[in-house]
Amino acid sequence: MNVDYDRISTRYDSHRRGGGPYLRRLATLAGERKATTALEIGAGTGLNTQAFLDAYPCTLIALERSSGMLAKAKTKAIPAQWLQGSALNLPIAAESVSFVFGVYVLHHLPELGSVFRECARVLRDGCAAFVTASTDFIEGHPMNRYFPSFATVDRTRFQPIETVVESFCRAGFTAVDTERFIDAPRPIDSVYVERVANRFISTYDLIPPDEFEEGVRRLRADVARTGRLDVDMVWESVAVWAWK
Repeated sequence: MNVDYDRISTRYDSHRRGGGPYLRRLATLAGERKATTALEIGAGTGLNTQAFLDAYPCTLIALERSSGMLAKAKTKAIPAQWLQGSALNLPIAAESVSFVFGVYVLHHLPELGSVFRECARVLRDGCAAFVTASTDFIEGHPMNRYFPSFATVDRTRFQPIETVVESFCRAGFTAVDTERFIDAPRPIDSVYVERVANRFISTYDLIPPDEFEEGVRRLRADVARTGRLDVDMVWESVAVWAWK
């Protein structure tokens, strides 16, 4: 399953924001080696690029595969060096950065071993860290009640945390660690419905159109009755990092 990021780049930022409770951990990891140069893999339109630079000013190389996302990012005047390329063949020199990170990109990279070996190649005595979603979060997501294939879509894409850890180890990294982050609860109200209707996460682009339209209709109707659902949206992320 693939998402056409060139096609959705024009609406990608409409209902999304950068950063999150994991941002402090990323900045701390970069600071442990006093990284002056960092690489972001899967920078997209720069939402997390800017958030990271706000938390940890440095020379930042932002890598993105999609030309549409890259073009959108370049309109924002974010102080980063933007490169188009693949995580399987990073277009930078060996031992040229001290920190590599990516936020919600691993599920687009099925060959984790190759990706992490490339991370090890470009790192100079530093750390690689990735933020992703756990299987538990996917299974318990409140939108499962409206979109029957929601969890199926994301179970197919998101690697279990154990797989990410094992892939780091097999690529030669050491001191692999993880941390779970829980964001503040947010109401599932009319504002959230519009985010879903505008497919603010790529999962919705992979749900069959008929199922998606019916799910949005039911969600909108349930929210309209009481103003919000009886459950909140509590976003969870997991950071996995390792050292070279």
